Amino acid sequence: MSVRQSLKRYTKIISLLRRRPMSYQEIQDEISLDPDAIDEKLLTSQRTLQRDIIDIASIYEIEIDSNKSTNKYYIKEDVEEIHSRRLRENFEIVNAIRMSRGFGNTLIFEERRHLGTEHMAGLIHAIQNNLFIEFNYIKFWDGSKSNRRVKPIALKEARNRWYLIGMDDKDDRIKNFSLDRIQELIISAEKFKSASYNVAKEFKDSFGIINGTGEKAIEVILSFTLQQGRYIKSLPLHHSQELILENEEEIRFSYFISPTYDFKMEILSYGDQVKVLQPESLRETIFENLTAALNRY
Repeated sequence: MSVRQSLKRYTKIISLLRRRPMSYQEIQDEISLDPDAIDEKLLTSQRTLQRDIIDIASIYEIEIDSNKSTNKYYIKEDVEEIHSRRLRENFEIVNAIRMSRGFGNTLIFEERRHLGTEHMAGLIHAIQNNLFIEFNYIKFWDGSKSNRRVKPIALKEARNRWYLIGMDDKDDRIKNFSLDRIQELIISAEKFKSASYNVAKEFKDSFGIINGTGEKAIEVILSFTLQQGRYIKSLPLHHSQELILENEEEIRFSYFISPTYDFKMEILSYGDQVKVLQPESLRETIFENLTAALNRY
């Protein structure tokens, strides 16, 4: 069996068991409903499934166990790193695109600008080898173009965009550059001394890509309507999100987060489906923004 088939089978098993515990036969029955899985001959013996479980634990750090009383397999421990999860998810998307070729209404994609992903391989090479880069950058606000010479530090995803985090050689300040605004990228042969900047630490309390604006992380409590709250529960706004109350009237979450502009815009985007309970300063800011919006009408 090919490596591709094995990876597809691992992905299918993980996806099924993340839904609910299943017996060996239930797993096979679910796989048999997938035409692509039949074409790829993903149906296997129980002995092969046991080997798959060992491989999944080794590759994805997802431990699968079986309940002896029900004869059902379940995910016991899931510590899959985000890199592995995204690779697996992208593998599933690519496979879905391949299956849908020739069926125009099967997969419907959002219309959006390109993400500048053609720069990623070169930027990663420059980051890993401490190489200066140069490029023309188109500003969001006024469309003006400027030439930049930057010490690249990391790539960060935020709100369906990829950004380069780097130190601008002009003023030695850490800045963020959207990849889709980068043009004429040149990777220099000139090396620089690695910058002591911990991206994960610096952005830990940020909502998106805005950072270094002076806002300290604070506790924020938001009250959502039941319908919106269930959605937020399934797709958290921030890694610090904690459920603190759920009843038939509202769902409340707490966050430890910097109340930057992009976080405030996110709150405003939920309209009457959310209310800021704490802190009072953020509550007043959102109230003022909503009042200003109403006055525009």
